[in-house]
Amino acid sequence: MGSWGVGIHSNDDASDLRDDFRDLIAGGLSAEDATHRLQNEYGVGDRGVDDNDFWLGLAAAQHSSGHINPTVLERAIAIIDSSDELARWAPEMRKRRQVALLKLRQRLEKVPPPPRRIRPRTKADTSLEEGQHVAVNVAERRVLLRVTGVTEDKGGRYPRVTLVSWDGTDRQLRRAHRLPAVLDPTPRRDDEAWGFLLIGDPGDPEDITVLPQRIDRRTPMRRWQSQHVTKWSDLGSTLGLAE
Repeated sequence: MGSWGVGIHSNDDASDLRDDFRDLIAGGLSAEDATHRLQNEYGVGDRGVDDNDFWLGLAAAQHSSGHINPTVLERAIAIIDSSDELARWAPEMRKRRQVALLKLRQRLEKVPPPPRRIRPRTKADTSLEEGQHVAVNVAERRVLLRVTGVTEDKGGRYPRVTLVSWDGTDRQLRRAHRLPAVLDPTPRRDDEAWGFLLIGDPGDPEDITVLPQRIDRRTPMRRWQSQHVTKWSDLGSTLGLAE
């Protein structure tokens, strides 16, 4: 499990649980059935304190949506009140974690809102395929991208791309598959292409142009590819092209 802070949702399990729980409720499951389904999917039951993030995150998600399984809330409060929860944190982080836990406890003690109608999420999708080259307008400038793969998860399908070094001319565009990828300006490794996972928007931009040139054995490839996560709509800012 990855953790990047002391907040209740600042870890992989709790962060994913919000969307997963809402998806199951939107699909017609009760809070109890959704809880059992998620326990099975996350492998919860015999990990000891490592299960704490699951129960705390699920309790927060249930209370905010109004779809409550009382057992989950009771279990979360018991975890908050236990010394074992703080003991698993580094000493310098315990005070901030305790503040987050007490805030959650105060919220869970309040009467939850009436159950809200939850609509199914609109999943992201892409028509792009691995190996393609595409030209697209970004912040009033045309850029060239190389599709290196497609990532799929519960939220949909997202293209992985690298920025290609292109001077903007049609002559070079006809040789898109022979152009090198731009190096990442803040690389973690040598010879790392400037790469992106394009998420968040439901689909590809309307003005995208898919070129006939595809990756082949002569296409110059970097040894590594970074994977900055951004939306299509934010790509200009990420590339430093937007004002």
